[in-house]
Amino acid sequence: MQVFKVSFKVLKRNAASLLIYVGIFLGLSILFASNSSEQEQGYTSFEPIKVPITVFVEEDTPLVQGLLTHLKKSAVLLPLEDTTNQIGDALYFRVTTYVLRIPEGFTEAFLQGAALSLEKETLPDAVTSIYQDLAIERYFHTARLYQEAFEDLEEEELVQLTLETLGQETPITLTREASQRPSSYTRFYFNYMSYSLVSILVLGTSIVMLLWKEEGLYQRTEISPLKRSSIHLQKFLALGVFALLAFFLLSGAYFFLHPQATWDQQTKLHILNAFFLTVTSLGMSFFIGTLLKSRNAITAVSNVVALGPSFISGVFVPQQFLGEGVLAIAKLTPTYYYVTANERIAAMGDTLDASIWPLMGMLLLFGLVFYVLSFYLGRKETKTIWKG
Repeated sequence: MQVFKVSFKVLKRNAASLLIYVGIFLGLSILFASNSSEQEQGYTSFEPIKVPITVFVEEDTPLVQGLLTHLKKSAVLLPLEDTTNQIGDALYFRVTTYVLRIPEGFTEAFLQGAALSLEKETLPDAVTSIYQDLAIERYFHTARLYQEAFEDLEEEELVQLTLETLGQETPITLTREASQRPSSYTRFYFNYMSYSLVSILVLGTSIVMLLWKEEGLYQRTEISPLKRSSIHLQKFLALGVFALLAFFLLSGAYFFLHPQATWDQQTKLHILNAFFLTVTSLGMSFFIGTLLKSRNAITAVSNVVALGPSFISGVFVPQQFLGEGVLAIAKLTPTYYYVTANERIAAMGDTLDASIWPLMGMLLLFGLVFYVLSFYLGRKETKTIWKG
């Protein structure tokens, strides 16, 4: 097992550079672990945020006061000087996000069934203005319904009934168990694992394969009693063991950094998906190692093949924020199918999502292509060196 031992000696000598990627990955994992509890609360809690708005009232009636009372539930009423410059500056600097003006005679027109005539100024394309529009519309729509249903209602009674109706809240109870919720930390961990795993395998595999390409060592190996098949087998066995060690190290760290993790169906599928990525990444590493001619290019190539797909496939930037053109390019990389499978596994409930199997199949298909290409190019390169 001389070739096996030499390959591992080379990996041990370069352990420092390999551990850099492990350290980066574990550092990111610890960062997400510290925030995971807050991220998980997003699935079970909701706290409305009140935005600042300004209301200019030119008449003081029960109907208008009822509107102000209703708006205080979803907004903070901010007083401003009623000048064009003051209002414009407040909107520009986001001091207020919505300016409403209720003109004189509005209440009388409303009670007589006339159309609403309110003036407003908002920030361009502000989402909060839509929420305020809905609140105002709900108030007057409810008041109109009561007015049409009870013709003899006094204005004070109309406002009271409207506020009582709008004040009713429907309690919401989440029946889904916490263990069934998609874990944001688990999803982030295994997505980021692709970057570290690919970097480590490409770097380590390329170093070993370049070693055995050195002319002097190659010639000494060829004239040795060892069979060529045995040499290749030992070399690939060493790299296979190295890949498994990287896989077990990164997968095992998940349980260390996330003590709440359970050995459930989703965790098993995440780990299975990561194992398939390991197999595919090893094949890609063989292919890259076969193409490389210089040791100086190893680090650059490792960063490109690990960072590039991570940015366009959903590792660093979620897929829903990426454009269709970017995702079309990402589909040419195995990382896209790995991340997509992880996302669907994380969102899975008790029922198995069968759509993950074609994604994992595509992941393995990439690996098969890489193995075939590396075997073909490896044989061609062997003949060229031998003839030289």
